[in-house]
Amino acid sequence: MTVREGIFPAQENRDPRKGLLLMLVGIGLFSILNGVVKAQMEVFPPNQVIFFRNAFALIPLWFMLVPLGGLVALRSTRIKEHVMLSVLFTGTLLCIFYAYSIMPLVDVTAITFMQPLLVSVFAFALGLEKTTRLQWLAVVIGLGGVLIMVQPTGGGPVIGGLIALAGSAMGAASMLIQRRLSGTDSTQSIAFYTLGVSALLMLPLMFYSYVSPTPWQLAGLIGMGIASGLCQYVIVRAFYHATASEIAPMTYTKIIWAVVIGYLWFAEVPTLEVMIGSLAVMGATYLAFRSAAAARMTI
Repeated sequence: MTVREGIFPAQENRDPRKGLLLMLVGIGLFSILNGVVKAQMEVFPPNQVIFFRNAFALIPLWFMLVPLGGLVALRSTRIKEHVMLSVLFTGTLLCIFYAYSIMPLVDVTAITFMQPLLVSVFAFALGLEKTTRLQWLAVVIGLGGVLIMVQPTGGGPVIGGLIALAGSAMGAASMLIQRRLSGTDSTQSIAFYTLGVSALLMLPLMFYSYVSPTPWQLAGLIGMGIASGLCQYVIVRAFYHATASEIAPMTYTKIIWAVVIGYLWFAEVPTLEVMIGSLAVMGATYLAFRSAAAARMTI
């Protein structure tokens, strides 16, 4: 069994329909977890929430690594890139989690759709990929949608929208590094390194502003982390059953989940500006995926 095969099905056993279902389940579970994070942010500082989320997510991820050889699967010659990815990932979470604490859930969720669009911008700027006119159009439309959402008359303060956008930018940069690492390292080992180093980065900061949880709150923090790792497993398994282009449309269900959870849990009602901006960002993301799919077909 190779690192690439792992505990996932062989090519002939892959089922795209199963992949789509797994992605829908994974997105739904992650959306609920985002609601949990938003609720935790009302009590605990972001560094403490991030530490528990990442540290205890390592438990289910370790069981994913065991069939690959355990510690053997963690061998890598690209430690510097793993550390860089972890720093960017941690910065992404700090920005997004803080945005959750001051903005409605759906606003932040919509802004995070800018990540794949910003990947195209960064890849072009670094000379890693060519960017088509359709991709540039997608970026312009997406940024326009974000500007509609973060204006003062929107559902959250301008600073929150800018922080969420900064988090999306760091997330886009981390996706580029992840692409490079995926050529040599397994998806599971990348996730393990990223979460592990991120937890270590947050450990000293956590005690700087530590809030002592009650036994039930501590159980909630630990459960959030373990559930996050399990959700990661579901998402990874979905990509082994279906291609990224097949799965991409499922990501739009995040907006639906965010609206429902925000309304039922936090009594948040999206403004008209947020809904228009969300549609613009989702439309831009769709254009970007269409452009990428067309580029693959011409190769």
